[in-house]
Amino acid sequence: MTEGSEATRMRRFVPWGASAGAFVAVLALAGCGPNTSGNTDVACRPLTLTSGGAQRPTGWTGTVFTIVMENKSRAVIIGNSAAPYITALARDHALAAGYHDSFVHPSEPNYIWMVAGENFGILSNDDPHAGHTIDSRSHLADQIEAAGLTWRTYQESMGAPCGLTSHYPYAVKHNPFAYFSDINGWDGATFQPSVRCMEHIVDYSRLSADLAPGQTPNYVFITPNLINDMHDGTVQQGDAWLSQEVPKILASPAYQNGGILFLTWDEGSSQSDDPPFIAISPNAKPGFVSQANYDTSSFLKTVQGILGVELLPCVASPEAVPAMDELFTAPTTP
Repeated sequence: MTEGSEATRMRRFVPWGASAGAFVAVLALAGCGPNTSGNTDVACRPLTLTSGGAQRPTGWTGTVFTIVMENKSRAVIIGNSAAPYITALARDHALAAGYHDSFVHPSEPNYIWMVAGENFGILSNDDPHAGHTIDSRSHLADQIEAAGLTWRTYQESMGAPCGLTSHYPYAVKHNPFAYFSDINGWDGATFQPSVRCMEHIVDYSRLSADLAPGQTPNYVFITPNLINDMHDGTVQQGDAWLSQEVPKILASPAYQNGGILFLTWDEGSSQSDDPPFIAISPNAKPGFVSQANYDTSSFLKTVQGILGVELLPCVASPEAVPAMDELFTAPTTP
């Protein structure tokens, strides 16, 4: 994580290697409000990769799936009798036990970070509008399309595609792609949703059909609704939802033929920075538990490496961010 602009230079920064626990302790002693130490607003580098230029590493020919749950720390989930399915996934696949979020709260900036490597100075949960639309052409969707690959986000309870307004139990704050102007169609005065938005931001109900052989995008981002993601629902409800939905993904050719499912939470409980992170893949080391100091930028870099696109164009020093290689039996970069 880096600070790289005049607007963010004076904000407190947690050095690489500082633990989330140590930071939370410092924050509590200082009597500060929500953690915003990771807040970043920097200009992204232009993309250079052209169509058909993706170079995926050996062993990664399938889809990169991501499911994001809400607001739970590892200790609340892993080993909890109310979460037997998630605990089994962690036992059978690879668990990143040293993972932390991007040291920024609330939810929305964490979701944006997952697809761009920064939060662009956003520190609230507002729906997209003039002050909350991001004018960047270097986020993950643009990277994927520039490389000749495909993507789609599946938002539970959204209904009509390209949902830019929250309506319970759908929340736009958990739909990061809705905030980029080249997707949502913000022209400086109004939103003009494009075919691109309609085709790529869709209701979760479409996923079942898209899991058919040859139909699944190269990259899939899934957000359960506010009940099933544990935001408003219980751990037991979220575990039950995952136990019904994840097996459909794991049975798909897109997963079985060199694919991966990342299961994570946007942030820990009560704005702590220690969410669970499980890498589920034929290439994941079974039963492996990593203690490495990975964060949201590490997660994004790993996704980008597996897809064969440019690494962290919105991070000043991408080479300083470790990819999550030790979780896998196959390399995550070409």
